[in-house]
Amino acid sequence: MRILKFIIPLIALMNFVNIQQVSAQETSKEIRKKIGSLEEEIRVNEEMLVSGIDGLERIKKRFSTTEKNKKSTRKEIERKRKIFANVQSRLNILDKKIKKQKRTLAKYKEDLEEKSTKKGITKVANVKGVKSTLLNNEQELAERQERLKIAREKLERERKEREEKYRKEQEELLKEAEKLNKLDNEIKVEQEKISKQKEAIRNQKIEANRDKINELEDDIIVNEEILISGLEGLKRAEAKLAKVKADDNATQKEINRKASIVSKINQRLDKIKAEIQEKKAAIEKLKNP
Repeated sequence: MRILKFIIPLIALMNFVNIQQVSAQETSKEIRKKIGSLEEEIRVNEEMLVSGIDGLERIKKRFSTTEKNKKSTRKEIERKRKIFANVQSRLNILDKKIKKQKRTLAKYKEDLEEKSTKKGITKVANVKGVKSTLLNNEQELAERQERLKIAREKLERERKEREEKYRKEQEELLKEAEKLNKLDNEIKVEQEKISKQKEAIRNQKIEANRDKINELEDDIIVNEEILISGLEGLKRAEAKLAKVKADDNATQKEINRKASIVSKINQRLDKIKAEIQEKKAAIEKLKNP
């Protein structure tokens, strides 16, 4: 009976330890799975980064050919530059992603080591297996890191070269802009000089035409006075015509004579109006030679 009292707690304790070991093993297995998956993704991204940098070099060569081609338009050159900048930007984003993934990977490995140490359930065989895997991958990892380092250095050189080239282009454009501004100012000075000369010639012509203008203006004043008087005479003639027409004793001959007078007055007034307009047009031409 005493033996049973000792065995039962011992079995319960063993079951509890086994449960804890299984739980820890499951957690460690999940972390190892994440580590493996993340390592593969990092390797893929590193290969893409290296290949992308090689591709960037090819784009650079094609772009250099386009720039040297005299037939290339500004639009084509800008399009090539945009493509180059787009690829370079994507590679920079990919590089940052790899660095972030590696930080996450290091955290996973720390968690795995912490759990293995804390729970004390890491078996010797598993430890040896992990060490063996690490040793097998160490050389490959070193090679990948070296290739990645070279690729990053190459990308950084490309970036600096592009920045230096862009700076020089901006300086050249600034010099060209200054030349154009200087030329523009010279043209404006010449235009202003020509405008002043034209204005002086125009004023001379206007001054030379001043007597003729005054003469025409005087004629217009006279004609306008005649026109005003003529309009008043027209009203009186029209009134007489209306009176004759209203007179039952008036003959057709009298009516025709009054109507003829009104018609002739109208004709003369129209002629005066036309002469006024003609003289005004002549003045306008003399004022704007």
